[in-house]
Amino acid sequence: MKLVRKNPFISSLVFVGLMWLIIPGIVYNYEKGIQGSNITSYLDSLWWGIVTILTIGYGDRYPVTPEGRLWAGFMMIGGVAGIGVVTAKISSVFLEKAIRDRKGRVDPDQLRNHFVICGWKNDMHSLLLHILDSNPQVISEQIVLVNNVSDAEFEVLREYSRLKKIKHIRGDFFSAEVLTRAAPEKAYKILILADASPNSKGIPPTRTEADARTVMAAMTLNNIAKGIPVVAEILDSQMDQYLKLAQVHEIIYSRDYSRLLLAMASTGLGVTNIFHDLLDPHSDFMLTTEKIPAEYSNKKYENFKNYFQSQFPQMSLLGILEHSGNSHKAKEVALKKAQQTPNIGELVQNLQNVKNIRFNYPLFNPQNDYLVAEDAMAIVIKKRGKNHDDVIL
Repeated sequence: MKLVRKNPFISSLVFVGLMWLIIPGIVYNYEKGIQGSNITSYLDSLWWGIVTILTIGYGDRYPVTPEGRLWAGFMMIGGVAGIGVVTAKISSVFLEKAIRDRKGRVDPDQLRNHFVICGWKNDMHSLLLHILDSNPQVISEQIVLVNNVSDAEFEVLREYSRLKKIKHIRGDFFSAEVLTRAAPEKAYKILILADASPNSKGIPPTRTEADARTVMAAMTLNNIAKGIPVVAEILDSQMDQYLKLAQVHEIIYSRDYSRLLLAMASTGLGVTNIFHDLLDPHSDFMLTTEKIPAEYSNKKYENFKNYFQSQFPQMSLLGILEHSGNSHKAKEVALKKAQQTPNIGELVQNLQNVKNIRFNYPLFNPQNDYLVAEDAMAIVIKKRGKNHDDVIL
């Protein structure tokens, strides 16, 4: 009953339904047995009632008595009012959806397996296009941007044909209230950018301010979306300790990378061109990781290397990525294994080892007797393309 009272749409439906069932019964009571009447049964009266309520007016059934016509007038007035409310509500639902789609607005209940990107870059369209190029399995409808840029700036972004269906949540991306609207707990990955969006006075954030926003967002996500892979960009590498405390899976040291590339370029060895080609989504080859078959877990690296070289001669094996994947789940598994020993000394040592685990740690060209862990992945160079027939599994 509370739902009926509070919801005009439900109230109107109930009102129209009761009117359709009751008034035709009253009209039939006056019309039955009257000479010239064409409403000869309650079913005839119901047929006349639905035609009248919907203002169709076939004219095959109609009351002939004054009392019947009076009640018919009540039904016509009530039908126009009730059906008007129902159709208006239905229209508003479609109108709201159209407006939401046009502006990239988000319904959190409809989000699942999406990609949340927090923050803003001055060349945002280029970044998003590179993300789509590097991840052929990702479509623009899956991307949800959370930032404080104006609707006008976002509309400029959506002028690119490949970015028309990207969604947008406006607000401070480090706020729990705003982030909750992006349903981060249902996302498959979250990327936090070193935010470049200006404040209300049009002043861009300082390096410290941008990193502070990143750290706050990471800590908030650690509380509301625990276990979801989070990648965060920072400008000051000394801030990474806070991101590690927030269980960030991957940290991007963008300024450090720029300095390192410039330093390598000064050697004149062409290393920067190698990095560029391996990372460029339009080049022929790519640097990536591949899953390792279960039968090679806890086996020597030499065994896996021989298998890999014989089965995938078109790929180049560079090494192993240790403790890959979801750091929360990996740490839980490691803790369970560490607690299996009855020896207190071993237990303390095992727990210390778990604490010192470095997730997503690359180990290049390991020794042949190195044991491949269950959560490790292979670091490989492979030919780029939409065809994924050359995966290891």
